[in-house]
This record gives sequence, structure tokens and C-alpha cells, in this order.
Amino acid sequence: MPSTPENAALPPQNQKRRITQFLIGTLAIACLLAAMNIAFLTKSLVENKRIETRTIAQGYAQRLQDQIQNAMVSTYVLASVVKQNAGKTDTFEEAATELITMFPSVSALQLAPDGVIQHIIPRKGNEGAIGHDLLADKLRNREAAAAITLRQLTLAGPFELVQGGMGAVGRLPVFLNNARRENYFWGFANALIRIPRLIESAGLGSLARAGYRYELWRMHPDNEKRQIFARNSEQALDEPVDYVVTIYGGRWVLSIAPEHGWVSPSDVLPIVGLNVVGILTVLLLQFLGIRLLLVQRSTTPTETD
Repeated sequence: MPSTPENAALPPQNQKRRITQFLIGTLAIACLLAAMNIAFLTKSLVENKRIETRTIAQGYAQRLQDQIQNAMVSTYVLASVVKQNAGKTDTFEEAATELITMFPSVSALQLAPDGVIQHIIPRKGNEGAIGHDLLADKLRNREAAAAITLRQLTLAGPFELVQGGMGAVGRLPVFLNNARRENYFWGFANALIRIPRLIESAGLGSLARAGYRYELWRMHPDNEKRQIFARNSEQALDEPVDYVVTIYGGRWVLSIAPEHGWVSPSDVLPIVGLNVVGILTVLLLQFLGIRLLLVQRSTTPTETD
């Protein structure tokens, strides 16, 4: 009489159910692994982009710093002219006119005896600053007082200039000796940097062409609020990379982010496509393997007693 071995074929309905459950389980595991792989690769892509963007931010921040440093050299030259002339300003116009051509980032040079601006080159467009008392202006005297106390150059601003426009001012205190050889504060040698010219000279305009948005900002020293004084878009940046520019007591931050976000569809599509192909390949191999197994079982003769 025929016997029923343990590995005999299951009824067709049970076989079909088992195969369907197996394929569904395989699909679920494959999809889970694919999702984890996509997440991992996307995270790696974002991290690589952030590293690349930080390198770009560092380069532009260095350009900003170099432009400011070069501009501030003019204040030391101007101060030396004042010292050589024992505080007289007769040669200011000639010296400042030449210095302006040597330092293209400088928009104007000023002398402020006793802290009051009296001389400016170029005068046109800056008339509104004549007579401005830097030490009496409560909105701007913080950096001026710090420069005198520390006896060193400080960078004030950026802020809205008295003569109009957004700018920053390097203020170098000048000290002279009187007849009794006593050191006293004479006034300031100032270099004015208009922000639009600084942005142009540092080449930040090319960031938009490269697909990046940027903001240049600082924490305002009076109210500790974020003050954005230059940007190439009104849209908020998406998790930007920040690079700090610290110079002459000023602390500016350059924030950069990709215009279309850190991950675009064109970045993710190849990753998703490869994983979908992988899932389909696994399912196809499983299906073919099961089918081959069933064919082998159906052609195997049944043992009898």
C-alpha cells in the first residue's frame, strides 16, 4: 500500500498560500532594507554637500576678511600722516585722495578730531556725516569708546550711515604727545566700507550663479538680535552652513545654503531607482527558485512499499 512521506507535496491551495506568504515576507524585508539604504545614502549625500558648502563658505569668508583687513590698512597710513604733521590736517585731502585709489574696498576716509568728523574724502555723497560727534551718538559710540579704551582699531557696524546707505567703519584712535610729552587722545582716523561695495569686491554675487543663497549677519551689540545686512534672497535659508568672520572686534557670520535644498529629486532618483531594481531582482530570483523547486518535486517519482 502506498505510504505518504513527510516531504510529500502539499495540496495546491496550501502551496499557493505558503508561496504568497513567503514572497510577501521577502518583499517586506527587501523594502525595509532598501528604505534604510536610501536613508543612509541620502544622509551621506547631505553630509558631503554640507562639507562642500562649508568649504565654499570658508573661501568667501576669507575673501571678506581679506578685503576688510586691506581696507583697514588705510587708517594706519592716515594716522601716520596726522602724527607726522603734529595733529594738523592740511595734507589730509591730498593723502586721502591717493589712499582711496590704493584701497578699492574703502568708500571714504575721514578724520574726526576730538571724535567729531570734520574731513571726508570723497566729500560728495558724504556731506551728511560732517559734524557728526561719534562719542555723543548713543547709537554708535560703543565701538568708538572701546577703541579709545583699548587704543586699537575697532570695526563698527554695519549700520545705517548718517549720510545714507549701509556700511561699516574702521575707527583707529590717534594719540599724540603735547608739549609736556603727555599722551592724549587726538581723534579718529576712519575708513568707511559700504556693504554693497564690499559684497562686490568679495565676489559674493557669484554664489547665486552657483546655485547658493547667502546671508551676512551679526548679533547686534546693543540688543543681541540677529541683524541681516546683506543677502541674495528674501527666502529663509534651509539649515545653512555658518562660517564666522572675526576681525577687529567685529563678529560677522556668513550663512550659505543650496538654493533648491540639500537634496533634490535628481539626487535621490538614481538612489531610489537602484534600490527598486534590487528589490525586483530579489523577488524575481525568489520566484524563479520556488518555481524550479516545485518543478523538481512534481517530476520526482513517489516511493511505494
